[in-house]
Amino acid sequence: MTAASPAVAQDKVVRLTSLDWPPFSGDALKDKGAAVAVVRAAFAAVGHEVSVSFYPWNRAVTLAREDSGIRGYFPEYAGAEVERDFILSVPLGTSPLGFAERVDAPVTWTGLDDLANARIGVVDGYVNTEDLDARIADGRLTADRANSDATNLKKLAAGRIDLAVIDRAVMTDLLRTNPDLKALAAGLRFNARPLEDKTLHIAFRKGAEGEALARLFAEGLSKIDAAAILSTALGS
Repeated sequence: MTAASPAVAQDKVVRLTSLDWPPFSGDALKDKGAAVAVVRAAFAAVGHEVSVSFYPWNRAVTLAREDSGIRGYFPEYAGAEVERDFILSVPLGTSPLGFAERVDAPVTWTGLDDLANARIGVVDGYVNTEDLDARIADGRLTADRANSDATNLKKLAAGRIDLAVIDRAVMTDLLRTNPDLKALAAGLRFNARPLEDKTLHIAFRKGAEGEALARLFAEGLSKIDAAAILSTALGS
């Protein structure tokens, strides 16, 4: 068994933050979401419980960074900016990231340079892809920021943006279950060209305890069938 730090060994409850990001995480979801189900199962396999508190994304990240009682947050994409402040776990699953578009206004592109004139909806605080985020940061691409994927889909349907960066499973779930979006579903679709198949991680607070928890999670994940848990939770 992987050796844990004294603090981790004594405290068998791992406190993490997350957000409402169905179907991966959410306080109202069955098992609190697919990603939460995997994280709980992995830590249970090494004798630990997981307590997850749900907040708006930026708040979830801030608490994980500043509250000593919180060990980390998830699900997070890998990225240099994240790794400056956190230790990323081994992947707990993947996220097919791409663009939502309007059926009556499809966008054809082969490289991000082709989107220079597009209004691209992003969620404030989310990591997207390194190239996309760099182009937004230096002004080569125009980003329109929102507080959630659901808000971006509404803006897209209303023609206020041309594309919205989103995970395909999240988009499918929102259009199927969100009362405000069901009526818009027929007019929206996932763009045929994906951005990236992103890996999902727990971001642990930097330090010896975070390193120990990352090792424990990796050990626990090796003991379970994460793909089967995700598939069941996602209904795929």
